[in-house]
Parts: sequence; structure tokens; C-alpha cells
Amino acid sequence: MTRLALALALGLIPACSVAPDLGEPQTSLTAQPGWPELVPLAPVIAQAQAGAALPDPTAAEQARADALRARAAAMQAATP
Repeated sequence: MTRLALALALGLIPACSVAPDLGEPQTSLTAQPGWPELVPLAPVIAQAQAGAALPDPTAAEQARADALRARAAAMQAATP
């Protein structure tokens, strides 16, 4: 019990101290000029949807799967 009381007493000591005054932030720490301009999201989404559609990835995936199956069959045929 005394260890708990000692730990609590030592833990409360920093709470009694005064926080240091950090002053005003330096100008080098604030936002720098040249940050990108924020734009509404709706026109960006509309522009993306109006653009060219991406090719269907299923054909490429199917070709890769077929190649892997053929390779697996060749490996199985080569085992004695």
C-alpha cells in the first residue's frame, strides 16, 4: 500500500508545476506559401468520370491464370 501511495505522490508532483511558456510559433513553422489551392471535389469527380474508361482487367487476369495453369500442368507432367 505504501508503494502505491508513493507512486501516486510522485506522479502528482509534475501536475503541480507551471507549464513553460513556449511563446508564439516561429514563422518558419507555419504554413509555407506555395501550398496547392483547395478545390471542390464534385468537379474533380465529374472530370474523372468523363475521362476514358480503364481497360477491363479481367481479360489480362484470365490470360495470366491460363498461363499459370499451363505452367502448373507442365511441371506436373515433368515429375516422375
